[in-house]
Amino acid sequence: MLKSSRISNQQRGQTIALVAISMISFIAMAALAIDLTSLYSARSEIQRAADAAALAGAKAFVDSGFTTDPGNSNLRTIALNMAQSYAAGVASQNLVANGVAQIVGTPAVDISLPGNPRITVKLQRTDLPLFFARIWGSNFASVSATAAAEAYNPSYSQTKATSFLPSAPRCVKPLLVPNDDKQFGVHFINTSNGAVNVATGVQFIGEQISFTTACTPGTGKVKGCKVPSKPNPGEYIPMLVGSAHQYCHNSSAQGCSGTGSHFEQSIECCDGTAFDAPQCGTGTARASWDPTIDPKGTGIGTGNSPVAAGLQCLIHSTGGNAQQDSLDPSAFSSGKGPLLISPGTFSQNTYGVSSGAILATSDSIITVPLFDNSSAFRQPPDTQLTIVGFLTLFVNNVSGSSGDFTATIMNVTGCGNSPSTSPAVSGGGVSAIPVRLIHN
Repeated sequence: MLKSSRISNQQRGQTIALVAISMISFIAMAALAIDLTSLYSARSEIQRAADAAALAGAKAFVDSGFTTDPGNSNLRTIALNMAQSYAAGVASQNLVANGVAQIVGTPAVDISLPGNPRITVKLQRTDLPLFFARIWGSNFASVSATAAAEAYNPSYSQTKATSFLPSAPRCVKPLLVPNDDKQFGVHFINTSNGAVNVATGVQFIGEQISFTTACTPGTGKVKGCKVPSKPNPGEYIPMLVGSAHQYCHNSSAQGCSGTGSHFEQSIECCDGTAFDAPQCGTGTARASWDPTIDPKGTGIGTGNSPVAAGLQCLIHSTGGNAQQDSLDPSAFSSGKGPLLISPGTFSQNTYGVSSGAILATSDSIITVPLFDNSSAFRQPPDTQLTIVGFLTLFVNNVSGSSGDFTATIMNVTGCGNSPSTSPAVSGGGVSAIPVRLIHN
């Protein structure tokens, strides 16, 4: 009986020891799991930060105008400085484990592909604190991530291949502009190859254009647009706008009513439908101009100018109460920096930015299609036109009633003549030049 009791006591002691050892192991694994979870979270955060920094750097290529004229050494210098500055600024704003990740070295920029510059950014944090994993002799851990992004202007892509991916920009305004530059007397787009015309002495970026409609109003009971001859440089005609579009009205914003034709609404805000790729270039589905729209609004029963109403709503300027952003081209004109956008009172109040801030984008930036104006102008009922590219413009001022407006060229994009059958690339915003990640 005594022997049996001793055996029972020994077994209980062994069980307690095993439980204690198991608990220690369990606590150790739980502690390590906590640290591993923290590291996994930090790894995801630093990858997102690297992605954002790379995309910001690629956007600098667009903002600088470098993709429009990649052979311009002055634009190249501005773009490189902007890309590194944009990447560093965004990296510092995206915290990793409540701290700022460091950029490893200098972001690598590849400009070997004309019109398609790329930037690679590597971030790291080497001071992530460990808590329970210190039992392995280390107090800190490190995480890193690399991301690459590009700006893609298809204007130069077809010089490298027989076919290429065209861009499919969104938010395109239904104002068809002839492919003729008024200041230099040349085409914006070389229609023989779809590339931006970068002839010697031609610098489209920063050029200010006064736009007016090529339409004359109808007479009698007929209203709309009549184009007696080919539109001249600096003129525009209304593009046909269908009904299946997405709008993002803010009827409470300055000058916006949320009403009007599809044409006016497409000017007022972003038309979320991607510009149909076959319309760009020599595809069979082409854009058409709309003879029923009078941009001046002077035809019988048409009222005020839909172009003026739409643009004033868009840039937040109407009724003598100008709230729009402004563009300063002086640094660009002197070759010392990019076009600078300053916030108006609408942006200051809506986004909480100071009057002295510099913006990377603006509601005053629009994209308009360029059409081939080299042959006889098509009259109704055949109103189809060939789109050869896009202008990205900053709207400076809008006439109160006539539909005239002034704008500054920020970028030029060509469609090309041999687009691939693969899906087009959409920038997802106001620019016709997509910015995208190319790998992680």
